[in-house]
Amino acid sequence: MSYFYRRPRAAGAAAGRKAEALNDALQALRGPFIVADLETTGLSTATCEILEFAAVRVGAAGALEREYTQVVRTRGPVPSFITRLTGITQAEVDRHGVPVTQAFSSFLDFVEDLPVFFHNASFDRRFLGAAADQTGMPFSNPTHCTLALARRAWPELPSHKLEILARHVGASNPTHRALADVRTTVAVALAAGSLLGVGAG
Repeated sequence: MSYFYRRPRAAGAAAGRKAEALNDALQALRGPFIVADLETTGLSTATCEILEFAAVRVGAAGALEREYTQVVRTRGPVPSFITRLTGITQAEVDRHGVPVTQAFSSFLDFVEDLPVFFHNASFDRRFLGAAADQTGMPFSNPTHCTLALARRAWPELPSHKLEILARHVGASNPTHRALADVRTTVAVALAAGSLLGVGAG
């Protein structure tokens, strides 16, 4: 019998956390805030690396104020399937990439202490946590997920992938290059915030 008493409390606690996270995200969208994205050489932080950082600073009025992008000189070769997906070639990494410590430091300088939005934030947080462990530079900014915002704003959509959301809000199509995807995510975040009541007094 106690099992049935515990489950509603757990469900209620989870719902409360989701509501709190949504409220925090909507408050952060009042700005200024950062929207960021990472390209990586794969899905696992144990065997894969950050390949590209990108971020945009968005002002209180929703204006894009500054941009940051940097390719990383990975320790291993760029996988061919990642080149096909992102367009990032080994030649580009060799020519323009910098060590992850330098790129991560510049990223941290750019985001300052502002809240940071990612699309599917748990993925990016995992890689940023791995970069923090590797470099000894912590990433401690509050983070928010535009995927969660989009699910709340447009529950009727069959999918909340970035390319589908881009078409839905009339934003530029994401390309799997970090900065292009960030610009699309900014449009999604602002549209979702507007629908969910940001700026309504």
